[in-house]
Amino acid sequence: MTFLGATGTFPRGKLHESDEGELRLGVTVDQGTVIVVFGKPVAWLGLTPQMARDLAATLLERADEAGQAQ
Repeated sequence: MTFLGATGTFPRGKLHESDEGELRLGVTVDQGTVIVVFGKPVAWLGLTPQMARDLAATLLERADEAGQAQ
């Protein structure tokens, strides 16, 4: 089972003092709305270029799915 939120790890090292480590998030659709679930309060999110592209692609896929639900 995969849990959302903090994993307690720093796969790329700690970027600076406010870095709280790796975060698992979920992207879903509910009643025509795209929902991003972080599993904890989040002030900022750091992504590699590929991770940013992957998140963007997922958001676009869920946006298309949400659009079809309306």
